[in-house]
Amino acid sequence: MKNNLWLLGRIWKYVPGYVVWMAAEGIIWGINHSVSILYMKKLFDALGMGADFPAAAAIMLWYAVYVALFYIFHYWYWEVYNPRVREKLHVAMHGELFAQAVSIDLAKYDDPAFYNDFVWAMDQAFPHAVGLMEDTGKLINRVVASFTLTGVLLSVDTQMAVLIFAVAAVRIGLALLDNRVLLFRQEALNPLERRELYLNRVFQLPDYAKQLRVSHVTQLLFGELDKNVRQKRRVISGYGKKTALLSFAQNAVAVAGESGLLLLVLYKTMVTKEVGLGSFAVAVYATWKMAWLLRDMVDRLMKYHEHGLFVGKMIGFLQCPKTVTDGTQTACALESLTVQNLGFSYGAKGARALQSVDMEIRRGERIAIVGYNGAGKTTLTKLLMRLYDPDEGEILYNGRNIKEYTLESLRNHIAAVFQDYRIFACTLAENVTGGPYTDSQRGQVEKALLKSDFGDRLLRLPNGIQTGLTREFDPSGTQLSGGEQQKIAIARAFFKDADLIILDEPSSALDPDAEYALHQAVSAYADRKTVIFISHRLSTTRNADRIFMFEQGRVIESGTHEQLLAANGKYAYMFRLQAEKYREQPV
Repeated sequence: MKNNLWLLGRIWKYVPGYVVWMAAEGIIWGINHSVSILYMKKLFDALGMGADFPAAAAIMLWYAVYVALFYIFHYWYWEVYNPRVREKLHVAMHGELFAQAVSIDLAKYDDPAFYNDFVWAMDQAFPHAVGLMEDTGKLINRVVASFTLTGVLLSVDTQMAVLIFAVAAVRIGLALLDNRVLLFRQEALNPLERRELYLNRVFQLPDYAKQLRVSHVTQLLFGELDKNVRQKRRVISGYGKKTALLSFAQNAVAVAGESGLLLLVLYKTMVTKEVGLGSFAVAVYATWKMAWLLRDMVDRLMKYHEHGLFVGKMIGFLQCPKTVTDGTQTACALESLTVQNLGFSYGAKGARALQSVDMEIRRGERIAIVGYNGAGKTTLTKLLMRLYDPDEGEILYNGRNIKEYTLESLRNHIAAVFQDYRIFACTLAENVTGGPYTDSQRGQVEKALLKSDFGDRLLRLPNGIQTGLTREFDPSGTQLSGGEQQKIAIARAFFKDADLIILDEPSSALDPDAEYALHQAVSAYADRKTVIFISHRLSTTRNADRIFMFEQGRVIESGTHEQLLAANGKYAYMFRLQAEKYREQPV
């Protein structure tokens, strides 16, 4: 109940009108259940007292007017107001969830248990919010109706009212057990369903299409799918017997209770003569209605239990503590960047990704970071941007620990092109700006695209920078090659006009000519800016002011290209090994 009240408070914050009208609709519907019985009682009483036809017709006419007004309100609420306010709630809730998804520590994505709950919260928050509202409205409806109908039943016979509430209490206990079993089943199924969604995506997304056709990986994936289905069947089968037994018990109690009530009414009408024929009709109708109301009330209360458990996941996600927190200082233009005794590992039991790293970078320098895969190069850049915080040591920005700066002000001075960059399903201009685009930005966007060597392709696009990219939502959207997409990712960095530019394998999808053009563009654009290159192609490092060679999370060599060649160490070995590919004779 605490979780449900928390969510109702959240809904009140987003759309208070939804809560008010939901309660009003519940009260009106609750009264309506009893109005129909009171109408029947009044009509029967009038006939029993010898009322004439016009008097009986007047009662029916007043009831018809009431029904017409009631359904006008009913259809306005469900067909006009409710769909509109639900969309408003959807936008507000997902806005908060999306904002939290962007702000939580990147390290949380490395935790499978948290990631399962994270996906669960994102997928289930809105359906359960709507479900809670509808169940609350229905619960108000049932409570109001039950109070009025209780008065009717008590006026006819006390024993019937007591029997109805006893049956409801037993069903509540059984439903609580059933709900807990269903939760345990869902928790067991959740990681299996996420794996199944991954396998579905592999066969749906174009990113995997070519690889599926030129390899035998489908056999592996089919095997994984079969294994996953078998695990799901074991879970469903294991919990299915328990849920079947509990469901049978709930229905058996309901049928026995309703049958017992009818027998009691018949006995008192036909044997003991305690209930007259007119009261019998009202009592039977009220009994059926009351039994249905209490049965549905129990179901709604059980859904509260289910909603509360799901809401707990949402609260855990929204209130997840952050380790990468804001500082209080505002970062100004970059003058120096110092790395001191830096150490980091992914997770408590992860291998050391960085250890004892020391570096100093000054404004305007071109820095190259090289090394084999897994050497720690990309990890260092993530720490520089505070996507993670180090386990040991510190990073100084203009002589001050970067933790002292606000995240926004620090990252505003850094532009990064990641190795796993993404193109979004929006216009080319919006992909470059990384957000909303206005016509006043046209010159900056086009300049950034030209500098990233995208100019020729831009001329061939049907709507210029307003061309929609990908066919995710637009069947006429433009599909770009890997190299073209990478140029757009680089244009983003140019558009941002930051002090520090980090290029993580920026030329991996480019041919040698395009790679050369890119480096010329970066050199021309950077001017007094600081640039950090991460690259496997050592041909791109020759013009760097300094080169840092990484191995197993450590800096093992540093210096200029000429100095490192003269040292004849790991860098020189890698450079000569790659150079052999461009010579007719081996070195």
